[in-house]
Amino acid sequence: MIRTCCVFITLTQSGSLAASTLPEILESNQLRVGVINSPVTDTIGRTGYQGENIALAKGFADYLGVQITIRHFYQQDAIQQALTDNSIDIASPLVIPDTVPKGLTTGPVFQQRKQIQLSLANNTTACTQRRLNLSTQSVENALQSLGQQTKHCVIVPQRWFTRLTHLVGSDLAAHPVAEQLPHQWLLSENSTALRAALFDFSHRSRVNGSLPLALTPQEILHSLEGPLPTRRFIGHSLLHLNTIKDAFSFPGQTYPWHVLAAISYADNVLAGTQPHTEGNPLAPFIMPVSMTTPLALERPYTQPQLVQALDTYLATLSRKLPAKLQQPDKRPILLAAYALGLEHVTDAIALTQQRGADPFLWANVKQQVALLHSPDVYQNTRYGYANGPMAVRYVDWVTHFSDTLQALEGQN
Repeated sequence: MIRTCCVFITLTQSGSLAASTLPEILESNQLRVGVINSPVTDTIGRTGYQGENIALAKGFADYLGVQITIRHFYQQDAIQQALTDNSIDIASPLVIPDTVPKGLTTGPVFQQRKQIQLSLANNTTACTQRRLNLSTQSVENALQSLGQQTKHCVIVPQRWFTRLTHLVGSDLAAHPVAEQLPHQWLLSENSTALRAALFDFSHRSRVNGSLPLALTPQEILHSLEGPLPTRRFIGHSLLHLNTIKDAFSFPGQTYPWHVLAAISYADNVLAGTQPHTEGNPLAPFIMPVSMTTPLALERPYTQPQLVQALDTYLATLSRKLPAKLQQPDKRPILLAAYALGLEHVTDAIALTQQRGADPFLWANVKQQVALLHSPDVYQNTRYGYANGPMAVRYVDWVTHFSDTLQALEGQN
């Protein structure tokens, strides 16, 4: 009889149990899922793992009534080997190889991904590639090889390309490809009952509408590139300074109102909303879906509730940072952890130590944070890919806006 319980996620990088058949998974109460840590699919965010395969895995574990352990990999060969070695029960590679490795089989097709062919604008050579070969390279490296002209064409799912446009130049031609890329998982061919359960889960999810919801692309954060909008920010804030101050002030708060207001402004910019307008000095303080803070609050949230929850969350996050961190370096490192997740800042601190620099100075740590989007760096970290350049800019924006609000208050 299938049990029903809440899904529990554990992050790990090493195999544990040796369960691969459905009865053993139910007996062990643990489903081990391998994912590729990549900006185009599944990454670790502020609230843990996020991505379409994570959403599907959570749903399947809930369907089975078991807990879930996520193990991440960086290369397709590695995730397939883990499945062969029985250290995971299901593998979610970026691309199913043309020839499925011996001893493995595929699960149901969750979706068909539209693909596009990218080539240099002046290229006249016919493209013979059908799909990306990611057995020993990352998606980022494949696109970079096109920009470096070591390849004359690359075929990628259109959804992936929209997340990696910064890796290629504007002198590229993009053409639709008739063949679509199936989104499937790999399992051991001996896991017959588990495979049947996965097909049944896929069918039920498609019927009840939860499958399209799980496969909905994550919201892409707006860029913080370009000059800081200082003049506009001052113009909007100066007219309504007291209103803004009152909205982000409450008795017993840990962080000053100008820090909380600056975070609100930067979060709204990332979400693509207009933080301030002349007629509306305070846009509703919302935490974007992609930047969600775990809040123990009942919906709908009120402005005071959200502000107090933000202050509490920052205080909790601050207590998890290394005790040796001191001001003024602690606050920018805290903001980076808020933007990316504590795990990635932990990676950056470790990288700083490895390079022989002081890991408790923001000037040193931010150099490593800025590199966490590079495959050569994040594939050698514990927690993988993170949009490090965005986090560095985020810290700059919040610091600048906070200092500006404090200066405006002093002038008044």
